[in-house]
Amino acid sequence: MKAKFLCYLPYRVVTGLLIIMCLHSPGFSQAGKAGSLTYLKARNGIGGFTLGGVLTGEQEQSLAYLDGEGSKPDADSCITYEYHSEKPIELEGGLTASHICVRTYDHKVVNIYVFFNRDQGYKMLSKFLHWYGTFTAKPNDYQDVYMWESRTVKLLLSFHPDDEQGIAVYTSVPLTNTLNARNAKRLSQLLTSNQ
Repeated sequence: MKAKFLCYLPYRVVTGLLIIMCLHSPGFSQAGKAGSLTYLKARNGIGGFTLGGVLTGEQEQSLAYLDGEGSKPDADSCITYEYHSEKPIELEGGLTASHICVRTYDHKVVNIYVFFNRDQGYKMLSKFLHWYGTFTAKPNDYQDVYMWESRTVKLLLSFHPDDEQGIAVYTSVPLTNTLNARNAKRLSQLLTSNQ
């Protein structure tokens, strides 16, 4: 009896491991159901821009350096581009943006800034609640600022009555962590070289 059990054990272990690996592979796992942070992580961006992804040739042709910055990187070695259209930019779910900015590091998208008319704020909030579930933080009870935070993607939605435009900011957590670590290392090197 023990011999039969030991004979089948490796087969069952291997089969179990294969099933687990398949369930966690991108091809077999669900992309996340709407109404959850899993969906925010799976979508990983908006308007055809993907956090951590490289801009496509078509996207690069539609973008220009943000006014005043030229092609010079900012303090984090990032370059910010702006996509500006004469008409509102159609996004997923019937949302529209007045313009979009994309901040990149080493040609990878770190942030996506979606600007929209303030009167679209509650429509944006409604769509985000439908897509990503209840926000994970609301820093101020008296302002329309909402945050969804996961280990890989952060989203901030903000629209104020005094402002003409609202903003939704998608942020790549891994790239932001890389930038923060790089900046900490540079600061440490600077401090040790001054001693």
